[in-house]
Amino acid sequence: MQRAFAEAEKASWLFTAPNPRVGALALKDGHVVGYGHHSGFGRAHAEEQALRDAGAWDAKKQRMVPGFADELYLSLEPCSSTQKKRPACVRWILEAGIRKVVVGAQDPNPVHAGRGLQQLREHGVEVVHLGLDAEFAQQNPAFLQFLHHPHRPWSLLKWAASVDGYTATKNGKSQWISNTDSRQETHVLRSLSQGVVIGRHTLQADQPRLSARLDGEDPIHQPTKVVVGGCDDVDASHPILQGAALRFWLQSEEPKCLPSWWTDLDHLLVMPSEEAGQVDLPRAVNVLRQEYGMHRILVEGGSTLHASFLQDALADAIVRYEAPVLFGGGLSAAQGLGVLTPQMAWRLQHEERLDLGDNLRRAFLLEPAE
Repeated sequence: MQRAFAEAEKASWLFTAPNPRVGALALKDGHVVGYGHHSGFGRAHAEEQALRDAGAWDAKKQRMVPGFADELYLSLEPCSSTQKKRPACVRWILEAGIRKVVVGAQDPNPVHAGRGLQQLREHGVEVVHLGLDAEFAQQNPAFLQFLHHPHRPWSLLKWAASVDGYTATKNGKSQWISNTDSRQETHVLRSLSQGVVIGRHTLQADQPRLSARLDGEDPIHQPTKVVVGGCDDVDASHPILQGAALRFWLQSEEPKCLPSWWTDLDHLLVMPSEEAGQVDLPRAVNVLRQEYGMHRILVEGGSTLHASFLQDALADAIVRYEAPVLFGGGLSAAQGLGVLTPQMAWRLQHEERLDLGDNLRRAFLLEPAE
């Protein structure tokens, strides 16, 4: 089981959240024959990976076949739900003919807790639960964070900055602060997200496509493009209108008329707040989760939108790409926010950092508010 937890450590919460980090070992006649871990949201779960590594996957029949493994060691109870991106892991385990499953922790999600173990027992599989729930919790703060907010997506704020903390120069220029390695990782983060959120001013200033473009491979899927601030004055040649991904336009009031480029890909969500001309952001993200099934969103800015997510306690994590440059002034990552004392600051924890060429990527979870 220690080796299963070590497998889970190979993943980063930056890529797996809001799913947990999970590790798995497949055994045959007492010997380890397959290893697996969950590497990213929407990707194969640890159980599936371990069984594939053991040789149990039949690509022609698109199913697991028995005879390659007889035991599984899992850091977390296998999932049983079919209302998600991939088939339930219980199905893979039963197809592979596994006779014994040893789990470290039970799923802490009350909707699923114990269901996977019960289904395995009902099919004659021997199940052993080692009660390592505390060890699992220590390894999975991002997953537990998501469970504490069941009505909104897990929200990751992303920006690139100079060493002195500016995300744009004093005249608003930001392309490009980060290097190509950092920008490529951003495309990975987009491909793992169900929605990419951007503010209207950043949409016009940066002219982004908001699509996931991965070198040499097709992305898992293209995220829905979410623009806060409306579609008025967006030109038909704007890069965001390229591709076949859905686009959500969040506005504070009904437009006088829809633009000429409007298609079935475009959806208008009118959500005024009590402040005139502003979108009700808490309500909007709840709708993205509850009505459109978005469990993970990537918020790419701009500065005012980042500030709103922080101010409204809607942000779960931050990823920052630091370049070795000094601006000496400019735009901050969350313009308009400010605390009176250091003790009032937003606290960051569980840092993961990585050198990407001459850039430093730092990812943090926000400390839950008391």
